[in-house]
Amino acid sequence: KVFSRNMENNTSKYPDVIDMLPKALKPGKVTSCIMDSEIVAYDCEKKILMPFQSLSTRSKKDTKKEDIKIQVIMTAFDLLYLNGESLLQKPLSERRRLLFENFQEVENKFTFVVGKDCKSVEEIETFLDESIKGNCEGLMVKTLDEDATYEPSKRSLNWLKLKKDYLEGMGDSLDLVPIAAWRGKGKRTGWYGAYLCACYNPDEEEFQTVCKIGTGFSDENLEKFYKFF
Repeated sequence: KVFSRNMENNTSKYPDVIDMLPKALKPGKVTSCIMDSEIVAYDCEKKILMPFQSLSTRSKKDTKKEDIKIQVIMTAFDLLYLNGESLLQKPLSERRRLLFENFQEVENKFTFVVGKDCKSVEEIETFLDESIKGNCEGLMVKTLDEDATYEPSKRSLNWLKLKKDYLEGMGDSLDLVPIAAWRGKGKRTGWYGAYLCACYNPDEEEFQTVCKIGTGFSDENLEKFYKFF
């Protein structure tokens, strides 16, 4: 079965992935598993990833194989469960070893995420440039052995998202106006946890929404902004 990160069942949307998956299991190795992966639009002739929006042409459910125009490739990131055993408390190095030992690539259909073990910020920056040239958004930076457990649906210092627009000099900055806010949950209870931001359209004489911002705030700023608003 295929689930989104929000646990929406997307199995019927990807009949081609369901047909392919048995070929990705090494014979006699896998009886059950849960894999962290991404399904990406893929150009099989040019061997390149296509824009994420390409998948929007697929029907949301009950996709018929004969109607599929955009091919996809499944990219394996991590292994959470294998043959009845949870791997969440094992370090990434061990989870990755088990992933490689029990699964195999299927041409144009299933592959392992391109990774690199880095020991310096400079190596990470170089790898980020390579990922962007390869039509990716950026990197997932994970700890390998120390504090390297898998924590589902939870942000932590065990893994960080690194995109080109997070870095100074690699993206444009925008001056926006917060026009609404969401009450914070968990650690942000008592403050606003996210803001809806907009820019002013002088032709329409109104503020038009641009994005929701919920990351990158320090505790000090969360408190300061809450008191201000």
